[in-house]
Amino acid sequence: MLNFLKKIGLLQKLNHLCSDLFENKIKINDFRSKLPKEAFVLQEPFVFEIDLLNCQITSNPYWKNITIQKSDTLYYTEITGASIVGRGIVLNDKKEVILESTIFQKEYLNKLNSNHLVYFKNSIPNKKVTKVLSLANRLDGNYFHWIMESLSRILIVYETDNFNDYSIVITENTPLFVKESLAFLFSIPNNRIIEKKMIECLVTTKTMIVPFPHIRNEKTQMTNVYYPEIIKNINKLAHKRLAEKHTNSNKIYPKNIIISRKNAIERRIINEKQLINKLLEHEFVVLHLENLSFEEQILHFYHAEKIIAVHGAGITNVIFGKKILLIELFPVERTIRDVFYFVQITAALQFKHCVIEYKSYNQQQDLFIDDAIYDKILNALVVT
Repeated sequence: MLNFLKKIGLLQKLNHLCSDLFENKIKINDFRSKLPKEAFVLQEPFVFEIDLLNCQITSNPYWKNITIQKSDTLYYTEITGASIVGRGIVLNDKKEVILESTIFQKEYLNKLNSNHLVYFKNSIPNKKVTKVLSLANRLDGNYFHWIMESLSRILIVYETDNFNDYSIVITENTPLFVKESLAFLFSIPNNRIIEKKMIECLVTTKTMIVPFPHIRNEKTQMTNVYYPEIIKNINKLAHKRLAEKHTNSNKIYPKNIIISRKNAIERRIINEKQLINKLLEHEFVVLHLENLSFEEQILHFYHAEKIIAVHGAGITNVIFGKKILLIELFPVERTIRDVFYFVQITAALQFKHCVIEYKSYNQQQDLFIDDAIYDKILNALVVT
């Protein structure tokens, strides 16, 4: 096993080196600096504000000063004769990389370690397809980024006249929630989904490009800033689908939830059972989200009122709630930027959000809940 892992590591280093060698040979087309002529504008740039009134945090993070921002244009465009290589890298017929397809920044293109695949795309096994919209990207296997940056792009265009003509490209062997979420929220069946292999070039008749609906630049201090209105629209759509599918359901869901990370490799609550016992009178139920389908996760958070969770992607599910108090336990060793991602969701939906910072128990940022932290949790439950 050790020799196998060493070989894998060596191949990864070699791939990274090859990609770096071809970085300067790649041509870039950046739609954020200049919109394509064929763009169908859905919304002109607008100013928005992130309302932090319901967020409680003892420290004074820098992101409190970047709450008023201006969006980029919301649009879509169709590229004739495009190719897709690697993990969702779209090239036009001039062999230019459409930067928007790689989360609109050069750093994300380089992190894909695929510049040599772009350069030698004609030597890669190809597959001809017709009209596609690619959701494949470097972060598509992360639950938070999938919801906020992939499903949100579908949300922007799924009601346009020609959306149903397009197949959806995803990365091969992505987590189950990818297909489940496309089916539940947008009624996209498996026969409209193309699972792309890494060493494969999709040659398309037309490729739809939809921008990532967030901004990230020097003014935001390189923090992803999402549009509150899109967060609200994801919430509304999820509630609409639940109403359509569960009109006669009598199942009772818990109101108070602790998201367990017991099976994770980091940010676990060491004494989780003790916390549960202490909170018996508050009737908290422990959820292991990895055991639930996408639809079941939506249902649990739709009915939830109070949620306790250590920082992690599972918190993203608050975007499906109605009226929630979120108590987020956050390690002080982690960059404070990461708190802001979930704060933006709770702020847009006007949910109460209490951030309790803790000093990690070990290098895995695990947490031992002592009396001081428990008192903070209890105070947040009682006061709010």
